[in-house]
Amino acid sequence: MNGRILRGMIMVLLVLPIFGTGVVAESSSASASSSSDGPVRATVGTFVFEQGTSLALEIDREEPCSCLCEPVMITGLRVLDVDGDSVSLGTGDQTTLPIVYDEWVGRVDLVHPSGELAEVGAYTVVIDTSIGEFRAKIEVVLPGMASESGRVSSRASVCGIELLVYRLFGEESDGQTIALREGDLLLIALAGNPTTGYEWEIEEEPAGGLLERIQGLDYHLDSDLMGAGGTFYFRYRAVTAGHGILTFSYRRPWEAGPAEKTIVLTIFVH
Repeated sequence: MNGRILRGMIMVLLVLPIFGTGVVAESSSASASSSSDGPVRATVGTFVFEQGTSLALEIDREEPCSCLCEPVMITGLRVLDVDGDSVSLGTGDQTTLPIVYDEWVGRVDLVHPSGELAEVGAYTVVIDTSIGEFRAKIEVVLPGMASESGRVSSRASVCGIELLVYRLFGEESDGQTIALREGDLLLIALAGNPTTGYEWEIEEEPAGGLLERIQGLDYHLDSDLMGAGGTFYFRYRAVTAGHGILTFSYRRPWEAGPAEKTIVLTIFVH
């Protein structure tokens, strides 16, 4: 996966070459630091999400590697409130950790385990890795308020290693309309089991360059058990304003006829 830039009302790009000494760069919306004898610390944000929605996170590394070239392992995912205290929100299956960065997709559901929506306010998502911390600042707003809220999007990169934040949707979103701003990252995660011969495929994408497809982990197995299923991933970046249809089908590639399942999403980019 190549490095990508999330754009919003304010855009900051920090690329920090490191030559054995400490390098620190900061702004109001992004900061990153590292040194030859200390851990990485990178923060991006703020991203606006509505109560009850979900976000996905990935660590991306530019190639060829210029520094910090050791394998990066994901060791933890946690959510903090404005006071720095841990918050109990859905954070996906943690049983696979530690795991190498390019086989990991983190998930945070802005809903408590009890089913109550996350409270409106500021939070920090922390990804712990073998080289240090990557943090994303998010602002949770009431449903329907995201389009009216100011947003700061930014990128903080240490040695070409950065954190990506996606708006996350799955099969339960079938038939929904998804509103994005130019520069937003979109991740569609669909459960499936290739051992049955079925795979999720892209059936239709919006015309006119509305979305740009992004490369990344295509499929992640849920477990090492024989016959286990997993999750198919499809990534996009919103490029230009407009609207269109995004459709996925679950089928056996060699079989003709209707798909076993079809997911249709209407995309609006403004």
